[in-house]
Amino acid sequence: MATTSTDRHETDEHLTGEAAITKARQLLPGFRTAMLVTKADEGAGLHMRPMALQGDLSVFGGTLWFFTDDRAPKVREVQRHSTVSLVFQDEEASRYLQLNGTATFVTDRGKMRELFTADTRTWFPDGVDDPHLTLLRIDVTGGAFWERPGGVLQSMAAFTKSVVTGTRGDSGRAGTIDLEVPADVYQGDQG
Repeated sequence: MATTSTDRHETDEHLTGEAAITKARQLLPGFRTAMLVTKADEGAGLHMRPMALQGDLSVFGGTLWFFTDDRAPKVREVQRHSTVSLVFQDEEASRYLQLNGTATFVTDRGKMRELFTADTRTWFPDGVDDPHLTLLRIDVTGGAFWERPGGVLQSMAAFTKSVVTGTRGDSGRAGTIDLEVPADVYQGDQG
């Protein structure tokens, strides 16, 4: 399952099924936002913007939720190209995650009430009664992760070792995750 490269001093893992879900559950709660990457209007390349994660990420089962306004450019972009990417970064803990998935819009007011928080009211002061409020649902299909256990302190130790000994420091763990979650299955309480 894991192989070590002598050139990079990094462990590469390829996780599937429950192991992939477990890894995502370990990493996701450390992030508050994600950068959503969509294909912009024709000829404009990619478009990236921050989005606030919703729900309990420790119970992630393959679906991520975000609130948005149904008039936002991302709506048009996702309607044209539903394949999206999410990028997560936590410099302090030296954790990074990139996820791919299929995006759809959901207007389920019950789900909105379940996910709506006081922080969400910052962008949607009318709450779930806002006629333009919609949920962006992303069914994750896979991605990649990079992490250095120990965070900044481990990075400083690796740097010091490298300078003192003249050898390359350990760069941590990296790998891919593959999830097979059918896009037509509503996963209810998924974070």
